Amino acid sequence: MTIAGKIVYSTLKLVGNTAEYSIAITGSVISSIAEISGKEKLAINTKKYSKIASKVVGKTAKITAAVTAVVVDKTIDTAINTAKYIAENSVETNVKIYGQSDKFYDKEKYIESDYRIISK
Repeated sequence: MTIAGKIVYSTLKLVGNTAEYSIAITGSVISSIAEISGKEKLAINTKKYSKIASKVVGKTAKITAAVTAVVVDKTIDTAINTAKYIAENSVETNVKIYGQSDKFYDKEKYIESDYRIISK
């Protein structure tokens, strides 16, 4: 896994853990308030379903993190391979030399020229 993939995976996993624990804690708080209020059935159901929801959110976020990290890695690999292919197979262009419009630049020859500053 590339550095970018690891960063994406770690970040999304952290977000998933945070969401999972937040849902569980919120469910526990609501359950405690319902229990204090004398609503035993609501307290039990809130605690039960918040645990289920938190686990589902946590697992979903972790799976999403893994898939996203793989997509990022594959995208980077594809971009690098595409850039290499373009660099290796690009068409070499020829440059026309001023004053010799019918001849093209030859790599093995040096071009000597004089110049003067016309204005600053």
